Amino acid sequence: MIILYGLFVDYGWDGTPVSFRGRLVERTPEPVEAPVANAIGSIHAATAKQRQLTTGQDLTKAKTPAEHYYSMFQDVHVMIFIGFGFLMTFMRQYGYGGVGFNYIVAVVVIQWSILVRGFFEMPENDYRIRLDITKLISGDFTAGTVLITLGVVLGKLSPVQYIVMVVIETVLAVVNEWIVLTILRAADVGGTITIHLFGAFFGLALARTIHMKEWSDDQFNNLKFGSVYNDLFSMVGTLFLFMYWPSFNAAVAVGDGRYRAIYNTYLAIASSCVAAYMMSWVVKSGKFSMDIVQNATLAGGVVVGSICDMFLYPWGALVCGFGAGIVSALGFHYLSPFLDQKWGVHDTCGVNNLHAMPALLGSFLSAIVAACASPAIYGSSYYDIFPALAPVAGSEEYTRLKALMPDLEAGAGRTPTGQAANQLAALITTLGVAIVGGIITGAFLRIPIWHPLNIESVFDDSSYWMTPQHVTPHDEDTLRSSLGGNKARRPSRIRNFPVIAPARPGTDFVVRTMMTSNSDSQTDFGLSNLSLPGAGGPRGRRRDSFYANYDSNNVSL
Repeated sequence: MIILYGLFVDYGWDGTPVSFRGRLVERTPEPVEAPVANAIGSIHAATAKQRQLTTGQDLTKAKTPAEHYYSMFQDVHVMIFIGFGFLMTFMRQYGYGGVGFNYIVAVVVIQWSILVRGFFEMPENDYRIRLDITKLISGDFTAGTVLITLGVVLGKLSPVQYIVMVVIETVLAVVNEWIVLTILRAADVGGTITIHLFGAFFGLALARTIHMKEWSDDQFNNLKFGSVYNDLFSMVGTLFLFMYWPSFNAAVAVGDGRYRAIYNTYLAIASSCVAAYMMSWVVKSGKFSMDIVQNATLAGGVVVGSICDMFLYPWGALVCGFGAGIVSALGFHYLSPFLDQKWGVHDTCGVNNLHAMPALLGSFLSAIVAACASPAIYGSSYYDIFPALAPVAGSEEYTRLKALMPDLEAGAGRTPTGQAANQLAALITTLGVAIVGGIITGAFLRIPIWHPLNIESVFDDSSYWMTPQHVTPHDEDTLRSSLGGNKARRPSRIRNFPVIAPARPGTDFVVRTMMTSNSDSQTDFGLSNLSLPGAGGPRGRRRDSFYANYDSNNVSL
């Protein structure tokens, strides 16, 4: 990786001193006729910002100004490493693996995707990959794609298999992105198609290919058990994703479309949260499921990704988000067990419900909203949102519009109906590349040289992580005594324990406490023949507090 960066990667326009930018003027190409580049992050940047610079005054202007992009880049960065990372800590025995493998997978994808995406642009940049902030955002987007796949197979692959998966999927994700955005010119500013749909179905196909029959056993999912603390950490990830999703969808939007992206995403994800809570209450017989709350509440951000910068209107954003929340919650309750037991698709994190189904819904919605587009609705931003609808170069219509809008770039002369057809073509293409790519990658990962996990090692941090040493209270006391030499041994613990006293003094009672070592188990110490003044009473029992000292074998009050 370091060698490849040394050979091909350099700072872009904004990272070059103003006095040296003149050298890049002749190398800076006019944007392609349809302002679509090879990466999500540079699609709209090319439309609004990147123009051939010819004058001395232009040399001082930034193409991708930090004040325009950097804050949202940071938001996306937080989503990738904190949001996705902590969301995957819901398993008690795989918390290290959830956040740790999320960390390393994301940073490898970011570096690798910048190279892969840059290879498509090298002929335009004197065969160099020139960095700007949009390329960093695009790297995070590709990392999100692969992390969605990671959620499907989390805990079931070895570290070597994770890295092999990253290398293959990153290439396929960037190729699919290039087809969807450059050839088909689909509108997908928030990545519903190229990120969520691709990552989810790649992961599901991969999971089916590497499936082991033991994974469909009724008891297998018990290995994913968590604790209250795991669920709370996972909720931290959920809340970070919830807060920053508007930035994720709006990061590369332009003009007034960026404001609509923020508004629509904000409303859609809030609406999906309400729907998820409601459906959890219904399907779980009056209780809330943490699986649904941690995941289905975010479905609104997925469903509006492709259409968030379009004229969805506030009520439409609420409707879309509410529908996505319902679909996702029902998927957790009904569809996940079906896929596992009947189709052999074991989905560790429920990616099918949070990403796959809402992305399918959002892809169809993008075709509908695109078909309804018109200049009367979008005004001057019509060709910014749908650049392929602009007239072809040299046509009378293009000449007329160019006189009114000097920044207008030539398009494909497509109609709104044609744009809708291409949105559906992008959906079909992405499904094909993802599913076929997932199957091939899965077959490749089954080769024994990648050190696959055996069934006893799944969802277990101790397979690849150094975990804290378990020390019993007795061992700790022995250690402290040895360190203290001949000094008197101090009590192991001093706690204010609740004592349950029976109605008649002089009979047995129980001290109930929690062992405070690495175990969460509850221990009862039974004592007898101890009189407690005032222990009796008309209600038969009362609770008193006493100071109790205990060591490995004894408890005294």
